[in-house]
Amino acid sequence: MTPNRNDPCACGSGRKAKNCCIRPAVAPGKNNLLTIPAMDGAPARQVSVADAISIAQELHKRHLIASAETIYKLILIADPDNGVALVYTGLIRHEEKKFDEALSLMHRGIAKRPDLALFRYMVGRVYETLERYEEAIASYQHAIALDPKYMSAHNSLGLVYFELGNTKQAIQHLQDAVNLQSPYWLVKNLISTLNYSPDLDPHVVFEMHKKYAQQFEHTIARFAPAPMREWQVDSQTGSHRPIRIGYVSPDFRQHAVANFIEPVLAHHDQSKFELYCYSNQPVGDEVTARMQTLVPNWRVIANISEHDAARKIQADQIDILVDLAGHTNQNSLMVFARKPAPVQATWLGYVNTTGLSSIDYRISDVLSEPPEIADEIYSEKLVRLPDCFTCFLPHTKSPDVGPLPAQQSGEIMFGSFNYFVKMNHEVLDTWARILSRVAHSRLTLKYRSMDSPSIQAVVFKALEKHGVARDRVVFLTYDEYQTHLAHYNKIDIALDTFPHNGDTTSCDALWMGVPVITLAGRSHAGLMGVSRLTNVGLPQLIAKSKDDYVDIAVALANDLPQLAQLRSGLRERVRKSPFMDAPRFTRNLEAAYEKMWATHLERVDL
Repeated sequence: MTPNRNDPCACGSGRKAKNCCIRPAVAPGKNNLLTIPAMDGAPARQVSVADAISIAQELHKRHLIASAETIYKLILIADPDNGVALVYTGLIRHEEKKFDEALSLMHRGIAKRPDLALFRYMVGRVYETLERYEEAIASYQHAIALDPKYMSAHNSLGLVYFELGNTKQAIQHLQDAVNLQSPYWLVKNLISTLNYSPDLDPHVVFEMHKKYAQQFEHTIARFAPAPMREWQVDSQTGSHRPIRIGYVSPDFRQHAVANFIEPVLAHHDQSKFELYCYSNQPVGDEVTARMQTLVPNWRVIANISEHDAARKIQADQIDILVDLAGHTNQNSLMVFARKPAPVQATWLGYVNTTGLSSIDYRISDVLSEPPEIADEIYSEKLVRLPDCFTCFLPHTKSPDVGPLPAQQSGEIMFGSFNYFVKMNHEVLDTWARILSRVAHSRLTLKYRSMDSPSIQAVVFKALEKHGVARDRVVFLTYDEYQTHLAHYNKIDIALDTFPHNGDTTSCDALWMGVPVITLAGRSHAGLMGVSRLTNVGLPQLIAKSKDDYVDIAVALANDLPQLAQLRSGLRERVRKSPFMDAPRFTRNLEAAYEKMWATHLERVDL
């Protein structure tokens, strides 16, 4: 569910290629001519340094790297201080993962052209890739100082602050980027980030989702609906055919979404429902291949336009089209905006409303979206399933649950394997209070980028306020998934994040025998833990306040016999719970689909 750039121009301008800001950044070259050898279908020719730069950059954009580098080298022979050639040669070295050489060349180029915001931005992108976040921030800030209207610099700065868990600063700069230019990928970055802020009221978040989503939806014409008799009746037999369900996602692969959609695909009653999957991902993996065997109609829409994808869906006569991505990366919401199916729903992949009037329903449950707080903060009508909002399929090669680590180590190991942005200042402060009250306890934090000094500094600053020494924190980064799960055999108690809970992370922890302590929030993002723990029969681990959260964690840590007993039976408890009963869950989901379709039929003239 992480924001990204999807920048249409490699330089980061946010402009389309023909309006790219690289060309205006070219410094006037010296008057001597360069001889460019024949390459890539063009004859040998003599050109000025300035023209040579333009040719090299065009080759670079077309990913003809060797040819581009040849020209950059010729430019630097003629003009060793050419800032543009230095910076772009540095960019090539970065692409080759020769990072020290890349930064050296880029800084030499910046010294020759200190007035160009573009170059500051480009070196910031390199620093960000290296997870040198403080230097990335400084570079982006310098770019903005040179050009306050530099949209992509604001966007990238916002995303770095997001990565560091500073949602307030992230939202500010992402909002600045949207105000300067608002293609959908920018808006998506902003509204996705809102879900992580501990300071925003859910009603404010809803209004912003609705405002920006409908800003783009209103520019797209909806398709005219097909006649209902033709739509629903089999052309050969004249009988009513099964309801056609179309699932749309970029995540039919090794991804958190796959853990929840695969068991549904496997247990759908295909005598009543005809299944279609529309994958917005050009390549798959072994999980994709496994899911393809479950679905009779598999479509790849990654390499076609949104309009053509919508036409394909309408041609398939889908009755109920289900979005599984929301405002996450590579989503297809602008396909849904065209209304290619008479009934459209969103489910599973995003923690909030889409904000689109073209999506009729949001599928959830009464625990994660209770009526007293939820209905008014969604543009969709909420459909609450019995039990839980998804069912869970564990990794097929999950390690066995090990013994309680504390009984061997003599210390309690708390842990959280969630995305760092979920670990805001209130979360870290609460965890520090727990560590200060539990003697001989430590904390393991695991996610990509956890080896970043910038991220570790944020954690240390929060913990040291409560006298928690640095050596009580363990940082772990990315692993292959089976190895990742094995790390839970070193964790005694998992600590959930708030206001944005973990979900797949919590399911993994429970499956691996590790109890999860959660804090009930005010929206779906903060109530997923409530749904999971209630369904697994552990409501005593749900806190009503931060003080309650601390007390529950401390009490459990000080009762090793109870903790060991809980661990030994937790996997079986999860296995027998509603959120692992795929047949039961799928019947509930199908009943919801049937009701949606019946409601639709009542509204149309047959």
